[in-house]
Amino acid sequence: MSFGSIKGLGPKRIKLLEKLNINNLNDLVFYAPNYYEDRKTVLNLDQLRDGEDALIHVKITRREPIKRINNKMTIINFVASDGYQVINISFFNQYWAKNNFKIGEWYYLFGRIKTFKSEITMSSPIFSSKIDENIGSIVPVYPLTKDLTNKVLRSYISQALDQWQEFELIPKSLRDAHNIPPMKTLLRMIHFPESMDEANKALSLMAYVEAFSILVSTSDGNKLFKNNPGVSLKDTEEERDFLRFLPFKLTDGQKSSLVEIKEDLESDIKMSRLLQGDVGSGKTVVAQYAIVKAVASGYQAAFMAPTAILAEQNYVKLKALTERFGFNVVLLTSKIKKSERKKILSELEAGNIDVIVGTHSLLSDDVKFKNIGFVAIDEQHRFGVMQRRILAEKTAGINLLLMSATPIPRSLALILYGEMEISEIRTMPEGRQKIETYAINESQISSVYEFVLNEIKKGRQVYFVCPLIEESEKTNLKSAEDLHADLKDIFSNYRVDLVTGRTKTDDKDEIMSEFYQGKINILVSTTVIEVGIDVPNATCMVIMNAERFGLSQLHQLRGRVGRGEHKSYCLLINTSKSEESYARIKTMERTDDGFEIAKEDLRLRGPGEFLGLRQHGRQKLKFLDFERDMELILLAKRDYEKYAMSKDDTEWKQILVNNKEFIGDYAQEIS
Repeated sequence: MSFGSIKGLGPKRIKLLEKLNINNLNDLVFYAPNYYEDRKTVLNLDQLRDGEDALIHVKITRREPIKRINNKMTIINFVASDGYQVINISFFNQYWAKNNFKIGEWYYLFGRIKTFKSEITMSSPIFSSKIDENIGSIVPVYPLTKDLTNKVLRSYISQALDQWQEFELIPKSLRDAHNIPPMKTLLRMIHFPESMDEANKALSLMAYVEAFSILVSTSDGNKLFKNNPGVSLKDTEEERDFLRFLPFKLTDGQKSSLVEIKEDLESDIKMSRLLQGDVGSGKTVVAQYAIVKAVASGYQAAFMAPTAILAEQNYVKLKALTERFGFNVVLLTSKIKKSERKKILSELEAGNIDVIVGTHSLLSDDVKFKNIGFVAIDEQHRFGVMQRRILAEKTAGINLLLMSATPIPRSLALILYGEMEISEIRTMPEGRQKIETYAINESQISSVYEFVLNEIKKGRQVYFVCPLIEESEKTNLKSAEDLHADLKDIFSNYRVDLVTGRTKTDDKDEIMSEFYQGKINILVSTTVIEVGIDVPNATCMVIMNAERFGLSQLHQLRGRVGRGEHKSYCLLINTSKSEESYARIKTMERTDDGFEIAKEDLRLRGPGEFLGLRQHGRQKLKFLDFERDMELILLAKRDYEKYAMSKDDTEWKQILVNNKEFIGDYAQEIS
């Protein structure tokens, strides 16, 4: 959809709009304001408050002599009154302003109020002798770019609304239920409201619409996840034995999650649940409980990990924990020889294998189960929406548990996983060590190397993480390859190895295995180790150019250490000169709560990074605020679930098309 025939919108102005990611009529009409100015409510001078914007109606009583300060500044002052009090009106370096007002005439003025020693002032106000488009209305203030004014943008939006081909984003039944007007009417209420109440109401309704729209766009293909008949599991003696003989005490978060999952598994509706918990919070034991319950109920179970080495680690733990039950637990990864793989697949299909542990290879067409009842996916954010869909189609009606050690705010989780129920483990197991974290400027890097050397001399191991694989001409960031070369020189008496996204899978697995065995002293990598094996002897995580990472990612990386009995550290090397950037990194020193960090990360960076997007100036989300609009998100989720079950196909098809127009490639990028 082009811009149509908007007056005053030539090639130069189009380029300015493109800087704001406004590329067509749709973008114009859905362009959200930052805030509103109330230029409609006239206040008396005794009602004014320092620092606030206000509209006043006053008579100009006199003009003060023009002041010149050091030949650099000209000040034009007027004195005005509402009949009871006086106010000083000032214009700085605006010599033409001396003719702005006629003495004895009344004017409407809108501007920022300043008070000093009981004197009230207003600088460079918007003014008019009568009510017009700028005075006497509620004015939205939009994000702008240089050479584009709010007044001009409002004119374009007004024309765009007149030409726009209206479409609806939610079904009529829901519009009627929530008193949501037609979309064009709702957009006029946002851009040209009659009152602040109307503006706030319209923004709230539009936030609900956007939440619903995102749920439609991201979840419609995933309804296999929810509200389908599922395998109902029994209450078994084995699951109670499993919990009874655990070598540790369960946390409150683990207990509440187990209760929720047990209820799901024993119902006749397919379980579809996301289990969120910090690194080391004990999510895996919850999945192990569900596996025991499934097998004891006469069904097969599967556990999927993002890497072969993680799959192997989980296989060893699960086999040990279920040994007394006589379960046949098998590992399936790309390392397995063809002949052995063929045998495993045959046994799996025949029902002779109770539990299979593997990577995404479990999604292969040749992997067939006889009677699978439960699937767990660890570090699910590494698999992606499309892989979850494949799994859902492959295991229709099968109970599904997704686990994530990258907590995200609940409001965001409801959007991203709208088709799922959510459990959270917020308490950490007893005895879990706090990882001492320090934000360090690059100038202190020699001290960091000294600290690392001391850790190695104690017999400990160290991670170094870089944001890049190789040096880029566009940045001066330290690359993993360069750092690896430097560290090999600095720590020449020790073994330093490198893992990046380019490292072949077999080589990567071998290096990680040797690091686990203690054969490698320092492991240099990119974020590929964000999801990695537990190395109890690794006690120090050094993250170069820490300002380039999101807080949640830093927290995830930090969780690679502190897995054993030794004191552990995370050193965040800051190379930015920005005080704001450094203050953001310092957040990591204050808290080790992944949920709190995620909340702060969302506030600072917006939802783009969490949704798998970098915003690049794009106005996403337009109206929805994940922190503010939790109740609206919950309402939209409930409404979507109800409507998805009883929708009219004809209307639904059009709703899907319309939402694609609104969201654009948003849903695809999330996937």
